[in-house]
Amino acid sequence: YYNKVDLDITNKEWAKNLSFTECNLWFFPYCNNKHYIMICVNIKAERFEVLDSLRHKDFEKTYKSMAERVVQYAINYMKTQFADKTVRWERFSWFKLDKVTQPDQISCGMYVIRWMRHWEGKYNSALTKDWKRIDLINEERECLMLDIILDEENLERERIMKEATKYCNMKNKKKELKGRK
Repeated sequence: YYNKVDLDITNKEWAKNLSFTECNLWFFPYCNNKHYIMICVNIKAERFEVLDSLRHKDFEKTYKSMAERVVQYAINYMKTQFADKTVRWERFSWFKLDKVTQPDQISCGMYVIRWMRHWEGKYNSALTKDWKRIDLINEERECLMLDIILDEENLERERIMKEATKYCNMKNKKKELKGRK
């Protein structure tokens, strides 16, 4: 899959405003066979961190080559854009988070989003607080969905709201008819 994706961000418009000197953590979500993991380049700790909510034991076989490729693109970008910033990449080590496990087989993407919000280069309670409960993960999933749908920048917002209203009205009419019988 990733062999077909252009990971070279050096010429991307959105990358022109990135400031490497201000960032200690660079996040790279990665999906392999419908499972998301997070690869983090932690400049301060001099580590490449792999956050996997299922704690795959076959990391070397399944993810390591892709993680190394993602990291290499990040390094190349940082070297070309910030030659004045000295980072000794050869000193960086690999780190795998082994504490977090998801309670089901479908919440890995939610874990990745949570890590991007709360990861500080070390394990902290905000990452897992009550996250072994499916209902709380689903609640966060619903909030994220609503944030996306209701955002003023969402070009489909009005259409979706009309469809949702129409659906609710139809559902209420069915209940009303059912109640009359």
